[in-house]
Amino acid sequence: MLRCRLPALASLACRASAAAAPPPAAAGSALQQQLRGMALEGTKGFSEGEKAIEDLYFTKEDERMISKLLAKVKQQSEAADKQAAEGVKAAEMSALKQILGRTDVPKDIMDKLLRWKHTYY
Repeated sequence: MLRCRLPALASLACRASAAAAPPPAAAGSALQQQLRGMALEGTKGFSEGEKAIEDLYFTKEDERMISKLLAKVKQQSEAADKQAAEGVKAAEMSALKQILGRTDVPKDIMDKLLRWKHTYY
């Protein structure tokens, strides 16, 4: 605290100056709040990066779940309507033969290509 020598006038001035000056702890916390505010402003780019990573994760999860659902629907439709499933398989095999052209590819390799197609596309 300040030491004042004049009795009445000085005591009023001392009290006013002591009340106006922040205590050391309050000055430190004000500085901490200011620095914290700057730190939060500096993390805007970081939160955008986190959002991009999160969006990518959920996009991949959605893709994985939809592919599982598609495989399940395909399996159920093949079990329910065997004639249509055979027709679709024959059409896909014919299209694959046209793509491969005159290349001599064994049937088991063509079946693997069709399974791969249904797994990823």
